[in-house]
Amino acid sequence: MPTPAKRIHATRQRVAINAALDGAKGPLTAEEVWVLAKKAKPGLGLRTVFRNLQEQVDEQALLRVVFPGQPPRYEKPSPRHHPHFVCLKCTGVFDLPGETPDVRAQCELPAGFEAVGSEVTLFGYCADCRSEKTAPRAARAKQA
Repeated sequence: MPTPAKRIHATRQRVAINAALDGAKGPLTAEEVWVLAKKAKPGLGLRTVFRNLQEQVDEQALLRVVFPGQPPRYEKPSPRHHPHFVCLKCTGVFDLPGETPDVRAQCELPAGFEAVGSEVTLFGYCADCRSEKTAPRAARAKQA
């Protein structure tokens, strides 16, 4: 007998989590989702956010995106595979416009290896960190 499909409930917590992700300019960590979602649902716990994110990944309603040296991030699936930008100072991750090709067919892998995905990531400094970096020292001290 087939297992019945799990019923997806649109709880107030899930609505707040999805609103946080919908308003993001790039993939968010669970903690970033939690901070944003708590504004709409003040009693929301971090454990609830983790559980909801995992459930939505399992349901394929969210993607888990992993960047070296960072915690996993989450974003809504998009119809096109797009590149990301990672700021080397603030570690923010931003979606970039455009579509990236799947390069797996162009890369020769060693025997026994299997590539299951690819990611195009640009690294550098976001606009906020660049302006901070180029601002005179006195101006930076006033911001602190």
